[in-house]
Amino acid sequence: MKSRNICKIIILLVLAFNVTGFAQCNSFAKGKCMPKLKPYLNTQQLCNTVLLSGDKTQLSSTFYYGDEYRLLICAEDALGKIQLNIRDAQNNIIFTTKGYGVIMWDFSVEATQDLTLEVVTPPISDTETIEKSGCVSILLGFK
Repeated sequence: MKSRNICKIIILLVLAFNVTGFAQCNSFAKGKCMPKLKPYLNTQQLCNTVLLSGDKTQLSSTFYYGDEYRLLICAEDALGKIQLNIRDAQNNIIFTTKGYGVIMWDFSVEATQDLTLEVVTPPISDTETIEKSGCVSILLGFK
């Protein structure tokens, strides 16, 4: 009976932590990142997540010929310099960065295509003993 109650408490704590982390990332995205999309209109496609050192997240989207886009990657400073990889439908990397704290890129495409945006956080270094974590947001705007 006691072990069942302990399991319930652990599950509730995990759920509470995830909800709190999600809310904090939404606040981070709205306060720090969204204003940087202007004058582009938000596509309403937003990826907010908490990442640890060496983690990655991705967002797939269709980019249409004739539209101009702004891609914005925002990450909390604690994560260090993040890397962006853009992959085509065949999973080939067509664009990559060596890592910047905030990545903003205005672009258009030569043909309508599906692309996957992959954000990778730096791994924990040999001199660090504690894994880092922080919010990462991927935002898309168009005009």
